[in-house]
Amino acid sequence: MKPSLLVPFLLGFLAVRPAAADDAVKAELDKLQGTWQLVSAETDGKAAPAEQLKKVRVVIKGSKHSVYFGDSAVAKEIPFSIDPSRKPKETTDMLPDGKQIKGIYELNGDTLKSCVASPGKERPTAFSAKAGSGHTLRVFKRVKP
Repeated sequence: MKPSLLVPFLLGFLAVRPAAADDAVKAELDKLQGTWQLVSAETDGKAAPAEQLKKVRVVIKGSKHSVYFGDSAVAKEIPFSIDPSRKPKETTDMLPDGKQIKGIYELNGDTLKSCVASPGKERPTAFSAKAGSGHTLRVFKRVKP
């Protein structure tokens, strides 16, 4: 193939790649929409008390999420991005102060597992929150409408 013919082919191929990635992100975001009840959480090797777990839920709408403790919103409409092409899948929250919370997640049906680092810290590479890691491991169940 002549080099002059190869350039339009490559440009056309590259133009399709971002659209495919955008479609994958949109499809994954669609699966995450809704209300999620926290069922377990561990931070730095310490499990959260069961009575607190029952009060925490996350509502995902579009590419923003809100965190509720009982009836009070403790974090409202926090923008986030995901990268479902990574292994494990990645998520990044953008906090109002400009810091980021980097994490990983796994979605299995109506169970959502996530592991996040402290704001501004490096992304976890495994679903673990051992003592001294600074990581929080959480498991949510989808709340049926």
